[in-house]
Amino acid sequence: MKFSRKTLIASILAIGMLGVGFVANNNVHAANPDAFIVEVVPSSFDVGEAVDITIKAVTANGDIVKDYQGDVFIEIVGIVDTADYTVPSDGLYTFLPQDQGVKLFSKGLTIKKSWTFTIKVSDIINDTIIGQKTVIVGTTTNTTAEKTISLISPVPGWIEKNQIANVMATAPSLPNAPYEIYINNNSVSQGVTNANGDISAYVSGITQWDNILQIKILNVNNEVIGESEIVSFGYQPIQDGVFNSIKIEPNGTFKQWEKATFTVNSSDSVTSAQIKLSDGKSVPMDKKSAWVFTKEIVMDTVGSLQVGVDLIVLGQTKSYTGVATILVETGNAIGKIRLYSDSIDKTKLNVTREALGTIPQYRLDYGTSENNLNLTTTVQTNQIVIENLTVGDTYYFQITPLDSAGNPTGTPSEVTQAKVGEDASCIVVGINVTTWQIGEKYYLMRTWVNNIEKYVIYRSDFQTSEISSMQKVGETTGTMFEYPFNKLSKKEAYAYYLVQWICKDGTTLNISSVKKIQTGPVENILLIILISLFAYTIYKLYGYSKN
Repeated sequence: MKFSRKTLIASILAIGMLGVGFVANNNVHAANPDAFIVEVVPSSFDVGEAVDITIKAVTANGDIVKDYQGDVFIEIVGIVDTADYTVPSDGLYTFLPQDQGVKLFSKGLTIKKSWTFTIKVSDIINDTIIGQKTVIVGTTTNTTAEKTISLISPVPGWIEKNQIANVMATAPSLPNAPYEIYINNNSVSQGVTNANGDISAYVSGITQWDNILQIKILNVNNEVIGESEIVSFGYQPIQDGVFNSIKIEPNGTFKQWEKATFTVNSSDSVTSAQIKLSDGKSVPMDKKSAWVFTKEIVMDTVGSLQVGVDLIVLGQTKSYTGVATILVETGNAIGKIRLYSDSIDKTKLNVTREALGTIPQYRLDYGTSENNLNLTTTVQTNQIVIENLTVGDTYYFQITPLDSAGNPTGTPSEVTQAKVGEDASCIVVGINVTTWQIGEKYYLMRTWVNNIEKYVIYRSDFQTSEISSMQKVGETTGTMFEYPFNKLSKKEAYAYYLVQWICKDGTTLNISSVKKIQTGPVENILLIILISLFAYTIYKLYGYSKN
């Protein structure tokens, strides 16, 4: 007799309320897994054929939970009529001590309909503990197209460690032919075989645990003239309790110069995180919470980039390679923008821009409100003069790349601003910064200087010479900034600091180079001179610049 999940849970709870203790006896004293691994052998079989199914209770890193004694619900997603299939134990099984977290049901699965189905196993009490397996029913005979595509990667049973798979195949009899790649019955990539009939593509769209993949080649009438075998492969992300997961947004393929947002989940003992890309970038991440780190990075390198993560935990660095793959296609964007008033007619504003990539023309949107850029002009040159502006008013600008037909292409600039008719200046003389201890606290201290509006402090736990690779940790209009110092650290610890000075006109000055500062432990911290003296240096900038 087969039951729905709802009926089963209601029955179990009712029995528990009557004092039988069915749920308590099987769950209170048992260790809970993080997930189930579901194996079906073979994963492609004929309608009505009985096949083996194995259920394994596992931790996040794949270890068997041998003392699991919970109740699991077994179902086939997409089939409503239970007469169309047979699953072990009529869909409900209680793990026994002798199972040791692994249960094989010999010839326990039968499906009487032809299609691609998902076998789902979940814990009765906690339905977030699940496992899934995709099977193909009725495809082992009578294929409709000749299998002229030999799949090289992934191979059957392959386990991917990130959400992008490298698909390689060859179809020597079908050179320069359009192909389509399907994962879990969804088209995820299209392309054309090369002159030798080879296929090489990175594709997204895979899901955790189990996936199926097939490639099809089409003719000019969009008819299938060749197809590969259907391959089942897994996806199990790297995680060990210190590093738990990485998320990259937006999903899919990036355009060059587009920003990618990285989010790393770790244990709460991790104090710092750094993203490492195969193009050479190493960027410290911002700490969002006790276990979450985030960072936005501009994708300026075209191709397939491998992602790694360095984590600092208990003063030690743990490195993880191959945690994700990023696909970056050629794109266009707007680089640096310079806005400055005409030297004679103050109602005119000169706008120059830097092109990243090939941009035939660009559109300039502007207005006196950042949220309402209601004035527009389109030009083909790198410079334009905007006329008839109101002296003293602040205007906001955004530049968007356009193709030759006038359609937006690539990544627009960020919104920048300028106050019309003002000459900007920034004069800085004699700046001195030191470290100092006051009681139990440690500070960066600087001398007071005219024309400086605020001071911005950047920090990194990793050695770096670039401010773009550092984390902004604070800003102040005062003369002191407290930085963390751990006197209880078991060994000497260091961090890297850089101070920026923001002038009243918005000019940004990077002072000296990144400096290494001891952050614990030491009996008497020595003064570390970041900058001995700025010997009468004058910075003067007319107009506005975006840094």
